[in-house]
Amino acid sequence: MSEDVVSRGVAVAAVELTIGAPLVRDPVWAAAVAQDWAATAAANPRLWNGSFFLFEDVVLEPGKQFAATARPTDFATFLHWRRPVEPDDRFMHVFPVAAVTTADGRLLVGVQSGTTANPGRAYPPSGSFDDDDRSADGRLDPIANMVRELAEEVGLDAATLTAEPGFTVIASGPRRRALVKRWRTDARAEDLAPRLSAHVAADAHGELSAVRFLGFDERLAEAEGVPYVNRLLALLAAEAERERSRTTAVGV
Repeated sequence: MSEDVVSRGVAVAAVELTIGAPLVRDPVWAAAVAQDWAATAAANPRLWNGSFFLFEDVVLEPGKQFAATARPTDFATFLHWRRPVEPDDRFMHVFPVAAVTTADGRLLVGVQSGTTANPGRAYPPSGSFDDDDRSADGRLDPIANMVRELAEEVGLDAATLTAEPGFTVIASGPRRRALVKRWRTDARAEDLAPRLSAHVAADAHGELSAVRFLGFDERLAEAEGVPYVNRLLALLAAEAERERSRTTAVGV
């Protein structure tokens, strides 16, 4: 399926991510990764070379499922992979996204701090898969990832939210796929903001510098966000319009 089609968002009922064999780097590749990481870590010592997954054998069946094989590797290998404008087409970066929307129609995003790999960019609380997302049956669990990231990054308990069924797969640049699930809260943005901001301010890891709530009709400048965010906002705006139309029809 073309990047253009996936960039507009493709709904699926399920996600199936099977963990395969660890990624093996040849000596030249390993040396290049090590050289890049040394420079990156020197520039930003708070980055951590933790567990990571790159994906292959990706299959997207609209309305049905998104499936792929997850190859264990490390964060340094990912950073090296993503450096070119067109990354190595043997692999793909696949990551879960919890899209929390408020009762007054706004999307929660976190602004990445200067200690992260994406400083200053705003996107929903999320993180790439790591070893903590492994399930007992040899798969990666996107829901477990979302629940953890919501709690860690902004202090939100997923049990207080309502998750919508299924996922929306959105391309976020070459060889990148966001697995988005919408989570609704009955709270308004102005009521959530103080508590979430306090959590961010108290976070010893300093992953976020702030939280924002974007109206569905807002759009981020290219330097402010990542590619999937504006498309997600457009999808949310379209869904809000459909909900208003249904409400109006029922009222009539």
